Amino acid sequence: MSDAATLNHDTGILYQVDSGVAQITFNRPEKLNALTPAMLGAFFEKVDAAAIDPQVRVIVITGAGRGFSAGLDLSVIGTTKPGEGGSGRVDQVAPGQISRQWGDDIGPGLARFFSGGWNGLINSRKPTIAAVNGAAFGWGFILSLHCDIRFASRSALFNATFARLGVPAEKGVGWLLTRLIGTARTADLLYTARRFDGAEAERLGLVNAVLDDDQLMAHVTAYARSIAANAAPRSLAAMKAQIWTAIDDSYDEAFAAANREQDRAVATEDFREGITSYREKRAPAFKGT
Repeated sequence: MSDAATLNHDTGILYQVDSGVAQITFNRPEKLNALTPAMLGAFFEKVDAAAIDPQVRVIVITGAGRGFSAGLDLSVIGTTKPGEGGSGRVDQVAPGQISRQWGDDIGPGLARFFSGGWNGLINSRKPTIAAVNGAAFGWGFILSLHCDIRFASRSALFNATFARLGVPAEKGVGWLLTRLIGTARTADLLYTARRFDGAEAERLGLVNAVLDDDQLMAHVTAYARSIAANAAPRSLAAMKAQIWTAIDDSYDEAFAAANREQDRAVATEDFREGITSYREKRAPAFKGT
């Protein structure tokens, strides 16, 4: 474990870097890692930190205890009705209203915590893996969908709870789910707001594999470390960009973009190291240059 390992008991986030893998853990197990503004703010900060850390090649997200994240802690939501001084939305509150509704500890940066950081997992240009070890409800479910790859434990449960709370498909979940599993299956999960387990998530294509509970983190750690050790960082960055934009590009646009990236890649030290290590039948020593 590197000296980047830190635990912030106030915000409920555990962060560590080891063997090229940054692991960010929601650490509020007594509440099934229900998300508070402080947790989300700290989480997004750690995602940003991992994204720019040259020692980090892969980012893993998981939860402490029996859950990944039960979603937004509903105790932070305001009780005002529309037209009575506020929208009741935790991500669109004027700075002057925040302390009056939720206490001084939340601070004026609420919009950053609840809206601005959500795309960080996608924009990081480093592979992101969610290890879903239990309940992944609401915003916890959405955060797992922002990752490139998901593994689930057999005890994992998923739920897009929004229809039962009287809100739309929040934080891009309609966009993400539709691209992952198609329109009809997305409509089913969103309209019914039903719970489903890891086995169904695998069948739907939401998770890459389901593991026994006691094997989940060992599998994810080994998987992430293998990517960190054997894949060129610039290749990973280019591939991630291609994956997330491919569905919106035409074939010709995607082909041209791949050619541009290939031309850039062959000018790098990592390309030469990749060819050399392959010829010499040894593990590559990529430096990200």
